[in-house]
Amino acid sequence: MKAAPKSPRLRGSPPRRTAIALFLLCLACYLANGRTTPFESGGDTVPNRLLPFSILAFHTLTLDPFAGDLAVRGGYRWYAVERRGHLISFYPLGSAFLALPLYLPAWAVLAASGHGDATNLFLASVWMEKLAASLQAALTVAIFYLVTRRLIPPRPAFWTALAFGLGTSMWATVSQNLWQHGAVALGLTAGIWFLTWPGRPAWSPALAGLALGLGVASRPSAVLFWAAGLGALLLRPEPWRERLRSAAWYTASGIPLVLFSPLYNLYWYGSLFGGYHDAAGNIHLMSYAALAAPGLLVSPNRGLFVFTPIALAGAVGLIRAFRRFREEPLLPLLGLAAAAHFLLIASYPEWAGGWSFGPRYLTDMLPVLGLAGGLELPHLPRRIRPLLSAALVWSILAQWNGAFCYPASRWAPLTRGPLEKAAWDWRRFELWEDFQAWRRGGPLAAPL
Repeated sequence: MKAAPKSPRLRGSPPRRTAIALFLLCLACYLANGRTTPFESGGDTVPNRLLPFSILAFHTLTLDPFAGDLAVRGGYRWYAVERRGHLISFYPLGSAFLALPLYLPAWAVLAASGHGDATNLFLASVWMEKLAASLQAALTVAIFYLVTRRLIPPRPAFWTALAFGLGTSMWATVSQNLWQHGAVALGLTAGIWFLTWPGRPAWSPALAGLALGLGVASRPSAVLFWAAGLGALLLRPEPWRERLRSAAWYTASGIPLVLFSPLYNLYWYGSLFGGYHDAAGNIHLMSYAALAAPGLLVSPNRGLFVFTPIALAGAVGLIRAFRRFREEPLLPLLGLAAAAHFLLIASYPEWAGGWSFGPRYLTDMLPVLGLAGGLELPHLPRRIRPLLSAALVWSILAQWNGAFCYPASRWAPLTRGPLEKAAWDWRRFELWEDFQAWRRGGPLAAPL
């Protein structure tokens, strides 16, 4: 991907200042609903909210320090399992590792004030999860802007980053809880940032491998994006010596994180897939993709192009990126990784993502779609721009709905039958039902 022309206007603008402004704007929006998720309503992200405090205060990768607090509140559910006499997370630990620096000040203050015991940390984790998730999401948007600002002029770079931050699941999903998707999005965005560093210094591939490796440690399917980064280094139009050296640094820095989860799983579960062992056995492309693929894109209650129509620009951009494959292989390879991720999700019987908002499982692809759409933005015909503006407005309103109105209608728990079938129910449009219920009594009137 080539940098934008160095016009006087481009050189005179302050990208770091704009990135900070976007960070603060998105952070304010992410925190504006003032909502946290009580333990009783929590699910997949509960281990990620507790593990940073486990590591900092009790120096363990287990949930053992909070076993008593979990029991008092009704016990744990599917997200924690007992192995080798310990209570551990069902999910990989990368998201918890990424949240550690953000938890450190809170733990230090609590410990210094004499409130560093397990019960107080358990209570504090509810607020820390929301704060850490919002900070990570806002940081992802700021880095995303710096990437696009490097490749396209200032104005389209700003609007692309704004669409990415407020018009996608970065708002309604990633910023609200410590989902694994947030760690993947941050790692992928930072990885692209380092892979496109001007002048390609020797250290940039190493940091790229580290960032993308963190995504793999958070969610195994992110290995597709890590492999795409490695492939881009090997296919760069450079002398082979430079390519191999960059690839070696990339691999050396990233492989410990890539291998961490399989080795962790092998120790605790006796299986490389760990908690995902059963889910991996249920993946069948031919059995589910015919229904799941359209559902992930256009179903009224889970479709990407329904909740985030602005993503259509990214899909077009990825297709057009293959015209520049030999000169700029990174984006096409990331596009192939995104397509493989999409097919992986479409091959899973529970592709709707459970009790969550919108196409949660496609969140990992957003940085790639956003970048591809941003690169196309300066080249779009003027007659298309009103449609693009309308798509952006709808995307932002949909995400506002997810941040402020969901789950007021209790659409998911009140759905009869599997969510994968309900996703196609046009008579029960979740966005509208949540909005109406929110108007009547607010989202917490009917918590999950």
